[in-house]
Amino acid sequence: MPTAPIAWNPPEWNAPEQTKEELVPLEWRGLRYTCRVITAGRPPVTEPLLLLGGALQDMYAWPRLERRLSAHMTLVLVDLPGVGTADDLSSEHGFDALAEAALLVPERLGFDRINLLGASYGAPIAYRAALSRPARIARLVLAGATHRMNPALVSECEQVWRARAALADDIDGTLSDSGSQEIAARAVTTLLNTALGDQVCQAPTVARLLHRQFARITPAEARRHAVCHQRLLGSDPLPSENIDAVRALVFTGEHDDVSTPDENRAVAAAIAASTFVLVRDADHMVHLEREAEYADLVLRFLTDIPLEGLHYTTTPERLGRS
Repeated sequence: MPTAPIAWNPPEWNAPEQTKEELVPLEWRGLRYTCRVITAGRPPVTEPLLLLGGALQDMYAWPRLERRLSAHMTLVLVDLPGVGTADDLSSEHGFDALAEAALLVPERLGFDRINLLGASYGAPIAYRAALSRPARIARLVLAGATHRMNPALVSECEQVWRARAALADDIDGTLSDSGSQEIAARAVTTLLNTALGDQVCQAPTVARLLHRQFARITPAEARRHAVCHQRLLGSDPLPSENIDAVRALVFTGEHDDVSTPDENRAVAAAIAASTFVLVRDADHMVHLEREAEYADLVLRFLTDIPLEGLHYTTTPERLGRS
């Protein structure tokens, strides 16, 4: 018998009227970086969530998710070395180094156990953190994960940002309007499934949003983005070792062509206690295309609410090794 759909956005899941925010300075191997800690007035219903975002996202890049989750848990967002306000990180440092820096965050904050979300570029960092410190990770969420990236796609991303870093009309790094628009357009096409845009929620809106964001990127930011993609080219994002002792949710959009559904499914299969779903009518940018559903899915998993019967996902698959 089919499972009845679950009401996916209960009113009590709205964000609190007031939250408290603290910036906490950190240091790893002499590199300075910072995390934001967001707490609500009400008692949390699950462990603190450490969020590790994509290569183009800093610790202020998740306002929609913050609003929807901050009523229920402490949120920790971080600019790891090489991102946002943090010191630069050489491409010689791989994802293991970033995982080490990420694990210092809950240690510095005094959290014994955390929930951990790694999205896109953040997924290999989160995977390694869970692999090395499973007792510290209550639940693991991976969004847009793959064992190995399409080298042609990653190379194109790197070339886009190296082109932006090299093109500056004057000393402050501004571009002519045509130059910035061309770079932004190339960047957008690397992240969105433009071939199936008519099947993706809010595709034109998301494309315009990303285009505006990318057109404003400075040469310094572009150089950092290029280094991140160089890191992806240097080795396979995820290690060959499997995770045996952490419950995990792995998901992406059903039309994701950056980290494909099959690639995400293979990641879920490498985690013993894992669940895999696809979000309907979305691609790699699920958090923008279906932001309410993204938050709802994450919140359900982190609070142990069943994922069956949700109208916006495929049927959950238990792919992990039993």
